[in-house]
Amino acid sequence: MLTHYTIPTGNRTQLAVAVFPTDQAKGIVQIIHGALEHKERYYEFAQFLSAHGYVTVVSDNRGHGASVSQDDPWGIMRSIPQLIDDQLLVTKFIKDQYPGLQVSLFGHSFGSILARLYLQHHDNEVNAVALTGTANYIPIVPLGLLIGKAFLKIYPENAKWTFLSKISGLAPGDHSWLSYDHENIRKVTEDPLMMDEYPVKSLVTLWQGDFALKQIHHFDCANPHLPILSLVGAEDKFSGGEKGLADTVSTLHKIGYQNVISIREPHMKHEVLQETKRSVVFDRLLKFFEIHR
Repeated sequence: MLTHYTIPTGNRTQLAVAVFPTDQAKGIVQIIHGALEHKERYYEFAQFLSAHGYVTVVSDNRGHGASVSQDDPWGIMRSIPQLIDDQLLVTKFIKDQYPGLQVSLFGHSFGSILARLYLQHHDNEVNAVALTGTANYIPIVPLGLLIGKAFLKIYPENAKWTFLSKISGLAPGDHSWLSYDHENIRKVTEDPLMMDEYPVKSLVTLWQGDFALKQIHHFDCANPHLPILSLVGAEDKFSGGEKGLADTVSTLHKIGYQNVISIREPHMKHEVLQETKRSVVFDRLLKFFEIHR
């Protein structure tokens, strides 16, 4: 049965966490959601994993869903280190709940960035990493950071600028890039917990995360044999296509990770977990977790 928890942080924000238990658990999967969304969108996948023997934990990123407070208003992401520390709190929480079980980390889209940056200093905490909607490094990010930081010297942190949202690929009102599944698009459009646009402050944080992917010297790589799977839709614009995926794999290899797998699923866009044939993706991810638990 699904159980809800809250995890205290260093300020008034408490992380909203959902745990899907299972009988005779053989492992744990920790899910990090993507930009503009919330943990409930992963409940179907979490239930699938739970039915196959994996305790599954998914939290609302700070500033999303129910992980909000006066210190962290809805839509505001202040720093990448803070978001990574939050995921480490989730890891420690679930390990305390289920001692002796290994944790596999899963991140989608912006969550894939956070999962990769989690590895900088904490790759010994997990025994496998799976990424979907894998975001590649974008060369224009340094320019976006420059413009965004200049904007924030004049405007408050909750101010938005659609021009920068479009540069980031997160133009408000445009959901067609998410999936071929029109029902998914309808749900996203009508979901009150979904954000349509980030404030510039959060765009800057997102870009700082993307920029950090290439800072190879910041990764300890204490676990070079860690299995890492990147699974994307063949028509996913955020993966950067074959060139972007090759760059992602190359960067992980340069960091020192030796066991990196990349898969492109045909006729799928960004949200492979929400496509009509998502059962294929569910099965691939389950097999990956099974092999590397």
